[in-house]
Amino acid sequence: MENLFSSLKYLPNQPLIFNSVLFFLLFTVFYLIYITVFNKIKARNILLLIFSFYFYYKVSGLAVILLLLMGSSDYFIGLGIFKSKKQSSKAWLLLLSLIVNLGSLFYFKYTNFFLNTWLDITQPTQAPLVLNILLPIGISFYVFKSLSYILDVYREVIEEPERNYFNYLLYVAFFPNILAGPISKARDLLPQINQKLFITNEFIGKGFFLIMCGAFKKVVIADFLAVNFVDRVFQSPHLFSGFENLMASYGATIQIYADFSGYTDIVIGIAFLLGFVVDPNFNKPFMAKNVTDFWRRWHITLSKWLNEYLYTPLSFSFRKLRRIGIILSLIITFFISGFWHGPNWTYILWGLSHGIAMTYDILSDRFRDKLKKIINIKIYNFISIFITFHFLSLSIILFKSADLNTAGVVYSKILNNLDFSLAKEWMKLYSLPFIVMIIAYVLHYLPMSWNNFLSNRYIKLNWAFKTLIFVLAVILIYQAYSSEAMPFVYLEF
Repeated sequence: MENLFSSLKYLPNQPLIFNSVLFFLLFTVFYLIYITVFNKIKARNILLLIFSFYFYYKVSGLAVILLLLMGSSDYFIGLGIFKSKKQSSKAWLLLLSLIVNLGSLFYFKYTNFFLNTWLDITQPTQAPLVLNILLPIGISFYVFKSLSYILDVYREVIEEPERNYFNYLLYVAFFPNILAGPISKARDLLPQINQKLFITNEFIGKGFFLIMCGAFKKVVIADFLAVNFVDRVFQSPHLFSGFENLMASYGATIQIYADFSGYTDIVIGIAFLLGFVVDPNFNKPFMAKNVTDFWRRWHITLSKWLNEYLYTPLSFSFRKLRRIGIILSLIITFFISGFWHGPNWTYILWGLSHGIAMTYDILSDRFRDKLKKIINIKIYNFISIFITFHFLSLSIILFKSADLNTAGVVYSKILNNLDFSLAKEWMKLYSLPFIVMIIAYVLHYLPMSWNNFLSNRYIKLNWAFKTLIFVLAVILIYQAYSSEAMPFVYLEF
């Protein structure tokens, strides 16, 4: 009993994660209660709110107080903006929300980065200064969720603010997507919170299917590749050949995708089990024909958020500059996107590289239209996907590297020490990671219709077969689970 009560407390070294046994046990108990009050909106929402805050407490400890304070702040600010008669009053309240949200984000996430950047400029010989500031998990995501609500109320996209305090807190703290998205806008999630929902056979089937897919991506693909090959190279790239560094960049590309999309599948599946619909976040991103297309397929909810609340207002402000204004808006947006991912120059350069690539897409659009008329469209598409994929794999080196020095070593090895004759020896040495990598890419490039077919077939099964397949799949997948299992990548952001 003592061990049981201990496991229910916040344990800094053992945060609750979606792919843990403890979460499945807690969620099962919660769900059995949930389905008994599901048809009573008020009771359902109170239960969801309690579990959401408890879940976040298990993840971040006392940072749950910050979540409560920031959610409460924007609830009252939203009401104030709606009730204010003067535009200036609305603008001041919007500014207050920006200060509270972005100020909290900058303090917890970027204080050390700014301090050390300043020290590097003013006192380059000074040892790095690290303040003991713990980053609340998920703050980047729930800040964007809450800000979207305030911006929509200010722009009158949302005609009536949420008047129920607890429902608004539930929107901000909704446990399936509080940690790493998808970033739900208030206008999409709040109406579901306020209305009667239906847990249909289709929702249950989709939920189970997505949870199975997500667990497979995370445990069998992402964690296996990270532990057995990718992380080894990126921790000490100078110890590996140029070919091994190149293969690690391919491995990191599919590993990060499998990790993040696996997480997304699990949380969307959980939302379905609760009767909620959460926006998808991925649509076969490595099928993209250019980087612009990639950002329509990768982290879709973040892309839409940045497009609506940052890029569009910027491009409108710079409209007199025409194409230059569009390019400037793109560069600023992707600089901020990179910086949002983390307080590290690697993320900033990663974001800027994508902004520059999208600038190329804009400047070369007419040239590419002419090429399409000369080259067979299938050949053109294949070449476009091939080039885009290699840009993504090379830019992911920045995303994956701990610092610029590590990224520089990886690039140097690939450019100066690339020997393809080592391929056969590498495949023997890393046969299992190579096979997993190939399987992962093959699954990614399979037509979406195949995935939809399997999903629909699973949904139509009777309850006994559906449950049996789900239980067997989870048991088989977790045979690959090890003590070296990694936390979800995007929990860092």
